[in-house]
Amino acid sequence: MSSTTDHRSEQPGPAGGTRRRALAVSAMVLAGLQTSTGLAAAQDSARPAGTALRWQLCSTAAPDWPIKNDTRTECAELTVPMDYAKPGGRKITIAVSRVRATDRKASGAPVVFSLGGPGFYNITNPATMTRRGLATLNTNRDFIGLDIRGSGYSDRIDCADKPFLEPAPTASEKSFKKAGFDYQAEFNNRCAAIDPEFVRQMTPENAARDIDRLRAALGTEEISFYGASFGTAVGLAYRSLFDRRTERMWLDSVMPPTRHWPTMDAEMEGAGNAEFAPFLTWLAQRDAEYDLGTDEATVRRQLGDLRGELERKPRVGGGVRLAGDWVVGQVFRPQEEWAEAAKDLVAVRRGGTPTTPPATRAEPTTPRPFGLGSPRTGFNNLQYNAMLCNTASASRGFGELWTAREARRTADPLTGGTQFSAWCAQWPLNAPPAKPTHGRSALQLSGHLYEGVTPYVWAEQARDATGGTLLTIADHGHASLPETPCAAEKAITFFRTGRKAGGTCTDGRQP
Repeated sequence: MSSTTDHRSEQPGPAGGTRRRALAVSAMVLAGLQTSTGLAAAQDSARPAGTALRWQLCSTAAPDWPIKNDTRTECAELTVPMDYAKPGGRKITIAVSRVRATDRKASGAPVVFSLGGPGFYNITNPATMTRRGLATLNTNRDFIGLDIRGSGYSDRIDCADKPFLEPAPTASEKSFKKAGFDYQAEFNNRCAAIDPEFVRQMTPENAARDIDRLRAALGTEEISFYGASFGTAVGLAYRSLFDRRTERMWLDSVMPPTRHWPTMDAEMEGAGNAEFAPFLTWLAQRDAEYDLGTDEATVRRQLGDLRGELERKPRVGGGVRLAGDWVVGQVFRPQEEWAEAAKDLVAVRRGGTPTTPPATRAEPTTPRPFGLGSPRTGFNNLQYNAMLCNTASASRGFGELWTAREARRTADPLTGGTQFSAWCAQWPLNAPPAKPTHGRSALQLSGHLYEGVTPYVWAEQARDATGGTLLTIADHGHASLPETPCAAEKAITFFRTGRKAGGTCTDGRQP
């Protein structure tokens, strides 16, 4: 989990740029038109609109298909309403995929996978899961995937960000945060204005409606669903809207049922506290060497004072901007770097400069908290923000975010206020969220006890809002259930029999 917020993120480059396009044939958004999917070029463009699916190998349909030698994954296009309140109106195209069950006589409900995002493609999820811990389910169930509207091979809007002009190194922390907020607000307003009707419809709820259209096109009465990270928001929305069409659902590393960024920032910070406590204990045991105190509380106070001093009056030393976030960065360094971090903290506390050479500074990137990594076919910032902001409550003004940040900073001088999520800065659109419900379909949740990306408390909140059963995984992995044998075995049993699993799995990576 990153403790600071920079202000650029990976963007699809302009046509002809260095970054690979997600689509084989596409055009940059011009005059309010969204990019069309590249799969269409490989299929019959004259086919009638509707729910019929025409499957073909993805490696044939998409010339830039990222999985080499993939002879199993099939792709198709699904036409859906852009606005489900106007089903006869404008249509968009959703790219979908499947890996057929190895037993062609299988009759189990297909499993739809949504393993992360937003902003990232998910169409390769079925192929990915045939190589991970839930692979044996593919014996008697088709694996299904899709690119959520606005991302990947599905219809989307490409909008590049502008260069970020960073304040002077000695500018205050508030100036840095305000500059980042203004930068995000400019992007949000400029890019949403390209096609506001489409952007407003990029929500987990409409992604769920698209999945139900896919269910109908597959000719099945029910689907099962496996979601991880932000895919759990889509899963929660699907179950709220289509409980009777849900056979079984497992959600791992769960998003909170209500998204309010100041609250979520506080919860992410709280989850991160366990990560640095051992370092404070280590420093207290070496007070003779570092003079930071003989107990954890004293060390915490001394470093909190240093952070406060540098936040009020940042300086530059050794090629590094020495501000409050620098102190937090040292506290979160890995164990093999504790000695270097301690020496740097002591040197700066005494008015000197760090002895550790600064890392090579590349063009800054914004840490996106719910993704799986940098995919080959790019990342869509606008879809990311739309999915997080259209249905989010409040947290669109700088004053609210900064006031909440300062309150956390006062309550915890060392690491409070390190998260400052400004994705929804002046976001201009609104859409109604679906309220999580205590449905009748089988719902299993799993939370990772020590992770900071989607904190365990969010899984508890989802359990309380939905009545689902919660399995605790005692590790700090994010969306890592398939690599955790105990949890993976329980997930396979759940999808095969409906048997839920409470309790704790302890075979993952622990702090």
